[in-house]
Amino acid sequence: MALKLEDLHNYNTLVATKGEEDEEPTPVLLLNKYRIRLLPLSSLPFVQNYSNISQLSLNSDDVLVIDSPIGATEKYSKKSIENSKKSMIKEEDESMEMEEDKENEGGEIGPLVTSFLTLEKLQKGAPLNDIEIVGLDCEVQFFDANPIPFEDGVSLQRFLRLESSAHFSPAVDKLPIWISTISQNIPSVCWIASGRTQKNVQFSGVTRVIGHFNEINQKLIKQLNEAAGAAQVNRYRAVYDGIRKIATPTRESPGEVIIDMRWNTKSSLVLLEQPDNAADCIIKIDLGWRDNRFFIDESIFEQLFFVLNLADVLANPEKEVIFPVEYVKFGDLVKEMDEIVEACSHEDNNFLQALTYGKIKSHVQEGNKSHLASLIRASKTCDFRMPILERLSTIEMMMEIGVETDELTFILKTCENELTTGEGALNSSVVSLLPITMALATVNQIFGLLNEKDYVLLPELARRVLTKFTSGMIEKAKRGETETDYTFETTLPLLRMSKEKFMDKRPRIWTCENMSTVGAHCQTRIMTSLELESSMEHVSRIVNAGRPIREIVETEETQRKPTIEELNADY
Repeated sequence: MALKLEDLHNYNTLVATKGEEDEEPTPVLLLNKYRIRLLPLSSLPFVQNYSNISQLSLNSDDVLVIDSPIGATEKYSKKSIENSKKSMIKEEDESMEMEEDKENEGGEIGPLVTSFLTLEKLQKGAPLNDIEIVGLDCEVQFFDANPIPFEDGVSLQRFLRLESSAHFSPAVDKLPIWISTISQNIPSVCWIASGRTQKNVQFSGVTRVIGHFNEINQKLIKQLNEAAGAAQVNRYRAVYDGIRKIATPTRESPGEVIIDMRWNTKSSLVLLEQPDNAADCIIKIDLGWRDNRFFIDESIFEQLFFVLNLADVLANPEKEVIFPVEYVKFGDLVKEMDEIVEACSHEDNNFLQALTYGKIKSHVQEGNKSHLASLIRASKTCDFRMPILERLSTIEMMMEIGVETDELTFILKTCENELTTGEGALNSSVVSLLPITMALATVNQIFGLLNEKDYVLLPELARRVLTKFTSGMIEKAKRGETETDYTFETTLPLLRMSKEKFMDKRPRIWTCENMSTVGAHCQTRIMTSLELESSMEHVSRIVNAGRPIREIVETEETQRKPTIEELNADY
């Protein structure tokens, strides 16, 4: 029976809706031997490193991915790993108790009484939300692939080229095919691809794993590029991580900041080539949801979500008020207010001095001397504190970078008016704070990446961010949805960027693309990709097996920084 597109879509739906306790859905099989899935081309490891996937001009954005239904290595579910950890800890505790009983027989304390501190004990003994163990429960996410032997992949590709119409419906038969393969020796082929382009021209391709970065592999890469044909232009790309998307128990929907640089040269290929000042820097900011790493003032983060929670409880009384971790008791608030009133009754108090003599500090743009900006900066450096629910504190960054008060007022009013019908007047006035606060966090990230002389760009960028976030929230509200997707992207030349703010790190991904043509037609296309972290487990295992072990320095006298060759070997 021919495989239908509907079968593949149904399998994807089952995978997407599977709970942690549910069993794995039965895969769709080809020839009762191979697993076959329908996946976006942009989700495939290494292929997704292309600067513009659409330029590959395949006849579909989705491809058939074929591999084995059984993993090449033993895989444990998250639950089984946790159970094994708990079992080990329990056995250790029981063993310790038995040893202690033996030592303490007769009522005497033995000479050695030992106790081990486990992560479980540490968390159990600590107050709720009092500590966060960085890295605990952070998992490395690999692309789900069970590669088949390379020889089998070649045979399968040849078979499908001749017999695919007998096994696939017409809608499936026209899709490009990517076969996941493995071979023990380097160079190892991890993808075999075939299909047709938008112009119905047949194509085939492979992805070779060369190994780690070293002098021998540099020569091999140059030979492969030369064999593919002379290219007129090298298209480079370097991807830097500003903030990484790492989930933790207290950060379930993390955001990220990525600086994606592209530039071209007509010179010969140079691995890990540095960009020139004309390079385009695509700044991609995803705030995630409730990720406090994006807020320069964490109190703003806590205030926003506390107020949103209060509004939610008022609208839905069955829900519970969640107080901030370090909330102040009412008696303490009264005492603090009395102290503020007393302090403000004296002419020499810090707050009045700050206003009189301009002793203020700003997050951005010291040149903004408006009365409102002065009040804001005074609240940051002096004893004076603004009320916790004051709208001013959620828009202070916008005021300091030059967005006018009437613009923000208009945005707030627009949000409230549009949201009132669906959310209720009280809730809409609170929810309307979201786009402004999220824009504040976004502009702060851009501010940290710019050269000082280019801060003049901030007001216009702030307006673009506010417009995008406001319109996005209103559109979703009209459909009865809640906006939790706050992403922004802009492109600036490297000349305007503060290189030391992000280029002190190494690029996570570095690529070079070139293409040889015959007339107006592409003959060959080749991409060289260097990665610090591979998203395919079996590729990481093969490369790491041949990677040199860096010498561990034990004494301060012999401490040294890694050489360029040692650092490059991480790719």
